[in-house]
Amino acid sequence: MTKKVAIVTGGIKGTGRAILEQFVDQGIDVVTNFRKDQATADAFLKEFENKKAKVHVLHADLGEQDQVNKIFDFVKEKYGYLDYFIANAAATAFKPLLDIKPHHVEKTFAITITAFLIGCQRSAELMRGRNGKIVAISGYDTHTYLPRHGVLGAAKSALETLVKYFAVELAPLKINVNAVNPGFLATTSTKIYMGDLYESIKQANEQITPRGRVTEGKEIADVVTFLCSDKADWICGQTIRADGGLSHIQPMAMPEK
Repeated sequence: MTKKVAIVTGGIKGTGRAILEQFVDQGIDVVTNFRKDQATADAFLKEFENKKAKVHVLHADLGEQDQVNKIFDFVKEKYGYLDYFIANAAATAFKPLLDIKPHHVEKTFAITITAFLIGCQRSAELMRGRNGKIVAISGYDTHTYLPRHGVLGAAKSALETLVKYFAVELAPLKINVNAVNPGFLATTSTKIYMGDLYESIKQANEQITPRGRVTEGKEIADVVTFLCSDKADWICGQTIRADGGLSHIQPMAMPEK
């Protein structure tokens, strides 16, 4: 039981992959999931053969409660304990709110909120006596308007609230719960969402971000692995904005001609 074990949801690409890679580099076994891209999952798993830590990839849709439990059941049977739970996966219908249907809301909140709720409950069971860490990945859309992000922004805002409540309730069990809120993320998902506008939007964000560039997945992974370290034991129920200072910047109003 000296071997550390982590669950990283949605860990085969983007920020999730960057987090998973850092865990593997530290010798931590990781269990992750994918929803529908079997070919990408197979190629991903092949990359992590012969590493100093094991990577397990499960086919599981976090929008289904039994599939969330499937991940934790696997960890319970394989290891019997858990050290880190990173709630990274998210999905939504990117539409204006006037076009949103009830099933879009249900699916988005199922993946972001219900899966996190179940994940924390199962983590509390598996982390007892292990000084466990739970970290949720939030989003820039919780505090800044992003077109077609209304439902996901609402879900991520609720996620940050759950982080506070779980942090208080799990603290007596010596389990830390925190969140990381990135700025503009230069990931595959962002490129798909923005399409042809990606490069121009990326450049605009680079210009207004105080650190002079946009957020990369590795930078979020650095914060996550810090929050999972013993040095972060006294950080409880916080949402860390790791965005290079972007959240402090407001576009200047253009003067009237």
